[in-house]
Amino acid sequence: MPRSIVAPLIAIASFAVLSAPFQACAGDGGLDLYAGAGIGITDFRSTTVTDTASRSVTFDNGLMGALFLGTRATDTVRVEVELSRRAADLSRVSGTGASGDVTATSLMANALVDLDLGLPVTPYLGAGAGYGRVGLGGAGPFGTSTIDDTDWTFAWQGVAGATLTVREDLDLFADYRYFNAGGVDLNTRAGTSASLDLDAHNVLVGLRFHFGAPTSAKTASGGDPGEGAAEAAARALSEKPAADSPALPKADGSWERPYMVFFDWDRAEVTHEAGAVLEGVASDARKRDVSRMVLTGHADRSGTDEYNIDLSQRRADTVKAAFGNLGLKPTPMDTVAKGESDPLVPTADGVRESRNRRVEIVFP
Repeated sequence: MPRSIVAPLIAIASFAVLSAPFQACAGDGGLDLYAGAGIGITDFRSTTVTDTASRSVTFDNGLMGALFLGTRATDTVRVEVELSRRAADLSRVSGTGASGDVTATSLMANALVDLDLGLPVTPYLGAGAGYGRVGLGGAGPFGTSTIDDTDWTFAWQGVAGATLTVREDLDLFADYRYFNAGGVDLNTRAGTSASLDLDAHNVLVGLRFHFGAPTSAKTASGGDPGEGAAEAAARALSEKPAADSPALPKADGSWERPYMVFFDWDRAEVTHEAGAVLEGVASDARKRDVSRMVLTGHADRSGTDEYNIDLSQRRADTVKAAFGNLGLKPTPMDTVAKGESDPLVPTADGVRESRNRRVEIVFP
């Protein structure tokens, strides 16, 4: 392992511990602020170093480490600052054995677009630009000399990856990154000028910690932590009307509190626990011989108003389809989308709150 990558790896290994105080301080702030750390493999492409001659240089596979700090600019766009380091050993110079290593430390601003394709993971595409500090350490032979020098130069990258939401405040990601730093000017130990262009293919995996994500008394499925599907269904029925759910008027002038099912952040799929709740609601609807149902979708405030209206409508439509699969097709079902306008738990704009990501079900 190149010695120059050891320090970044130690920093990444300790990142989860060091981020805890920042997460506590972020609390319920309005920004979806996140920090991330990743580690991966880098493949520096063969290049030409020009000093007194043009010499082809190849590299062994190396390692990459990266730290990120970012926030969500819109419902689909994230912006972040990235500090990364790549390092590998030289393999050959002009077809002969080589010594030394290459390093590329970069500071970039990235823009990333999340693509909601209705998959278990969220794909994303992005690009970044900034500056890189490229160096060769003890690298050679270049004629009768070696290179032990660094240079700052413009650097850019392209990114394609996918995110898996592990829990409310934690994402797992994996991506591919193409890195390019051109116009690197170095000097050999003999004082001769040397230049090269450097690019690399990289595969990175890591974690993102969302500092602004609230700690809720309920999980994304709407139940207490550790509650199973059967317990969630039983609780939804036995606790109706829920103490914190709004009462809705019925046609006969009486009031009834709604059933509720909850959704993962930025998702419209019915979870296993929510599916068990819907089975209980369907059973109750049959016993009561209901003639109509109203399904009202809601979202938390972590997206734009327009996006959240669409998301809450998709959630209501998903619940309607689930009821159809449970045999309630003859029952008329109206869907309503309220977006973030009627939160169960008031929050600041941009805050993720699991109890606001819901569909309320009533029998008028």
